[in-house]
Amino acid sequence: MNERPSSSILAEEVAFFESRKPDLLKTNKGQFALVKGKELYGTFTTFEEAYKASIVRFGNAAVLIRQITEQEPVHRIPALTYGLSRAAI
Repeated sequence: MNERPSSSILAEEVAFFESRKPDLLKTNKGQFALVKGKELYGTFTTFEEAYKASIVRFGNAAVLIRQITEQEPVHRIPALTYGLSRAAI
């Protein structure tokens, strides 16, 4: 089996997605792209649809599912931001 080193897992998929992003923004903005290697396997209305399609097609393999947006959303997790994940209560 030809496994990639852990440092490059999904690097190929991210690079491919970024290269296709301008075209995807024109036609599929807001949808979720399913990418494996240098191949786009579809766009989906919800993350759940993209995830289900990835499981059916690839099983439990590493794939990239990313929403097609102009800027990546920033997710804040208050427990991590404020150091509460180790707080003694």
